[in-house]
Amino acid sequence: MGKFKNNNCMALATFCMVTSLFHPMEACTRALFVGSDSVILTGRSMDWSEDMQSDLWVFPRGIKREGAAGPRSIAWTSKFGSLIVSGYDVGAADGMNEKGLVANLLYLAESDYGKPSGETALLSISLWAQYVLDNFATVNEAVDALSKEPFTLLAPVLPNGSPAQLHLAISDETGDSAIFEYVEGKLVVHHGKQ
Repeated sequence: MGKFKNNNCMALATFCMVTSLFHPMEACTRALFVGSDSVILTGRSMDWSEDMQSDLWVFPRGIKREGAAGPRSIAWTSKFGSLIVSGYDVGAADGMNEKGLVANLLYLAESDYGKPSGETALLSISLWAQYVLDNFATVNEAVDALSKEPFTLLAPVLPNGSPAQLHLAISDETGDSAIFEYVEGKLVVHHGKQ
């Protein structure tokens, strides 16, 4: 047991030291470490140009939610409780649900979510990570469901005049990982443990 604990502590310390070396960079970074003895660590840097006024929130399962995108907003009831870090107090920037699914929103300059059709449900990008944490226990579940594109993302125009440009990275307790990007209006999913 002592060796297992020491190995885990050493892996965590190394992970923290390595990710802290990237502090001077001005881009958000997410790293997934899959070690021996089922050690899975997800870490991220938040190299944003201003204070995001972040707060920690704990949400129980069973919360009725809607997509904050007007009359066609998607609606759901959370299946899983979660702990999130908010960005600007409007949505989850990062979080983990009770099943160990982790979600991280990161900047992607090439993001283009396309134009909403008249039929698709809508979801504000500020709730994208929360939707995933509320509805899925594993990366596979999320990939299967989100690949069917059950909603169109709406990205608000920011005070600087540009639209929010984000992609979503998720990981789970098995070390599985996926990244969801919208480029030229099309969903691109990068899925795998590599």
